[in-house]
Amino acid sequence: MKDKKRGKGFTLIELLIVVAIIAILAAIAIPNFLEAQIRAKCSRVRNDERSLAVALEAYYTDWNSYTDLDKGDRANNPRGWKQLTTPIAYITSIPLDPFGDARNLGASAARVDPCYELGTGAVGEGPSGLSNTPGQLRASDSFEISCAGPDHFDNTMGGSSVFITNRFAWNEFNYPWMNIPADDPAAVEEALSLLYDPTNGTVSGGNILRFGGQKPPGRIFDVLFANASK
Repeated sequence: MKDKKRGKGFTLIELLIVVAIIAILAAIAIPNFLEAQIRAKCSRVRNDERSLAVALEAYYTDWNSYTDLDKGDRANNPRGWKQLTTPIAYITSIPLDPFGDARNLGASAARVDPCYELGTGAVGEGPSGLSNTPGQLRASDSFEISCAGPDHFDNTMGGSSVFITNRFAWNEFNYPWMNIPADDPAAVEEALSLLYDPTNGTVSGGNILRFGGQKPPGRIFDVLFANASK
């Protein structure tokens, strides 16, 4: 009896071609997938910051002040944000930063559940929290919300940081930055460098910022409020 003809399998070259095609498709698809993830996180950050700004405005309506200054790096003690949830729930929960903690904010072991950073202060008077002593807090009429962004570096830190070479200290706990010359062209240029710009690539420098309340006078605040309060 004649043997049945055995079906022909793939040759080694054909298998290598298939593997190469899969590798090429993966090389194209994976970066696009990762960029889509970053864009989605940026959209979430802007939505979170918008929700927090709405809650801050509601708080201001009741108390004629924004919340206390919050140095804002962890969810277990977010003083300023916590005032938005208790005893009155201006927001149902404190959103966490989808990009996590900034790499240049200290030992990761000391921080849990990173929050958005918050700076509040009075125009012409300075930040609301001069220390952790409640008696030294003052009413606030301006605020800043900050996320380190896709590069995970807090670009608002001053020149003392080994990661950032800013001439001025844009830290949220100094907001509204009484110590920065508001009309200095160098300060204006540096202020613009603080802003995350996705047109420079999804993983670009700069923070995702939002400002609200009364705008302090000066060109640095003109550009920051115009470009980071949308």
